[in-house]
Amino acid sequence: MLSNSRFLVIDAPSILGLKPTGVEDLPEAFKAAGLLEALDAQCVGRIEPLEPYSPVRDKFTRLLNGNAIKAFSLQLAKSMAEIVRRDNFIIVLGGDCSIIIGTILALRRLGRYGLFFI
Repeated sequence: MLSNSRFLVIDAPSILGLKPTGVEDLPEAFKAAGLLEALDAQCVGRIEPLEPYSPVRDKFTRLLNGNAIKAFSLQLAKSMAEIVRRDNFIIVLGGDCSIIIGTILALRRLGRYGLFFI
């Protein structure tokens, strides 16, 4: 059940496109610092990678975890699509930059939305 909060937070602590550097702890660090209270926001879910991180690059593409990033992105896009409404402001807390793929995919499927990436 969603609250009346305009701000909805999804945790997406993926490191699939980078390496374990601590960015995977960002969602919990922001919440411990009072982000939810400061924005009167509600955390509506946490999306974890379906496959474990591997430091081995694909021999052909040179990507790290390409298939795992694809699966995670599709999972994140599906979760976002379930909560996006015109009156909500969705905040996705990553993780590395690869979380942008699922975020953009969800917004593109839903129509014309803006994206602010920090």
